[in-house]
Amino acid sequence: MSAIQDEIARALEGSGERLRLPGLPGALADELAALAGKVHEPCVVAVVGQVKAGKSTFINALLGAREDLATVGTAETTATINYFRYGNPADPQRPVRCHWRGGGYEDVPAGFLHQLQGNDEETLRRAEGIAYLEYRLPLDYLRRVTLVDTPGTGAVVDQHQDRTAEYMRLYGQLRERHDQETRRIGDTSDAIIYLIGAVARQQHRDFLEAFGQATAGKSRALNAIGVMAKIDLAPEIMARRDELAAKIGGQLKDELNRVMPVSAGLQRALEPLTADGGAQLQTLMDALRRIPAETLVEMLDSSELFCDFDFEDCPLSTDERRALKGSLDWTVFTTVARLAADPSLERAAVAAELERLAGFGPLNAVLESHFLKRSELLRAYRILTDARRLIGTIRYRHLSELRRRERDEAARRERFLAFIRAAGGDRAVADELADWVRKAAVPYVAPVVEAVDAVDRALGSAYHTLEAYNADFEVLQILEQHNERFTEAELDELRGVLGLYGLQTAERLPAERARDIDYVAVRQQHWREIRERDSSPERRAVADRVHDRLGLILAELDAAQGRSHAAH
Repeated sequence: MSAIQDEIARALEGSGERLRLPGLPGALADELAALAGKVHEPCVVAVVGQVKAGKSTFINALLGAREDLATVGTAETTATINYFRYGNPADPQRPVRCHWRGGGYEDVPAGFLHQLQGNDEETLRRAEGIAYLEYRLPLDYLRRVTLVDTPGTGAVVDQHQDRTAEYMRLYGQLRERHDQETRRIGDTSDAIIYLIGAVARQQHRDFLEAFGQATAGKSRALNAIGVMAKIDLAPEIMARRDELAAKIGGQLKDELNRVMPVSAGLQRALEPLTADGGAQLQTLMDALRRIPAETLVEMLDSSELFCDFDFEDCPLSTDERRALKGSLDWTVFTTVARLAADPSLERAAVAAELERLAGFGPLNAVLESHFLKRSELLRAYRILTDARRLIGTIRYRHLSELRRRERDEAARRERFLAFIRAAGGDRAVADELADWVRKAAVPYVAPVVEAVDAVDRALGSAYHTLEAYNADFEVLQILEQHNERFTEAELDELRGVLGLYGLQTAERLPAERARDIDYVAVRQQHWREIRERDSSPERRAVADRVHDRLGLILAELDAAQGRSHAAH
């Protein structure tokens, strides 16, 4: 996608310069240049989660930062909307920009965030005046993504605290405003992550119910993904994480693109363990492998046994064991410790297995292929549409004005030349003056026509490529609005072909049919018949687009097969 974006940005910048011509307003060129600047704007990913879902820990893990950027505290943090953008703060000593509801902003120190922890009346009053907080961070992840931490659902205060009338008023206002803002951000985001933490009995139905509460019936698979964020809290959930996620995802496929299991705590633990070549992980492995295997199994039954109890055959003191555990949550530490103590695993294998269990690699891959690429494509398409609209304005409004202007100036020159010919005096001077008048003519129309045609050519190829992706997206929306007109099998096929699960050909087709030209041809014929015969206009519209997309896939597979034969 970055290659297409670069091509579009260069074409728009060049178009702006090319159209700085006599007779055209400079604002047109400025507007094209401004569109070029929007091509590489980051996608917006919003994180929505219930209270105690581990949202701050998840965001810190997603950003890949070593320090806590999203506030993590023992007390519930009063809900604020937090934007994480790429860049550097204006003042490193005051790294958070607080935007006030009444207008204006103030750069504040990190300690300001601690004033938003708690659920008392003073904290509510302070939070009520804040529109949102903005963090500028030089993190690679934020080059392509602006991350929005929303208040989500069930946020703000302890339901059991005694309340005064003023307390209730502030609570109600803040809650309502944050509910509205969460909905607005969700509606305008390129992707939404619905985050679910630990649930009461760690059962499938509890996760399903929790996702239902979080999405509140407003989620759409086009831009939403579900994340089970605390799978490390229970060994049985960790063991069944993929099975549970697939089962829940299947039952919520209209609301969520998919459900993914991650351990934010494990991901955060990996950062220091694998830093500096994995020195800290190696130290942990060496220490734990000195403990007899059976003793270690017993010690890992509880934090008290590991940290406080003396074992005769354990060569490590309780102080040394506490230092090994450090600040890690107990369930995270036991997951790390069991792998680190396995004598059959090298350090690289331990790190790789921990990374697999954490699950952030697959999560980022899904965000990339299912949401970010598509969002960048759609934004680029909208930008090119705006650019072509500007070109159309030049063709159909400014060119007619320039033609009139050329005619008026030509008539004016003829009047001047007639006057010169009729005047007496030195004939040589009169001829020289007439020649000067002719050469002073400024051609308006021809240079503009040439420039507009060149700009059209420069933008046209990328536009038509992106137009196909946009057509897929529009039909996915029709499919979403009228899914009752399709069978479950049809919905599965259509969502894949139209790019809901990824834009590459292999992601659009069933895995076992990814290179099967005959299968694609049969499916194209099937949807052609529906397009021509079905009585439902929605089914015909969907079938028409699917038929065309399968044609593009056939062409791609034919070309790939041709290249393969040529290579042999």
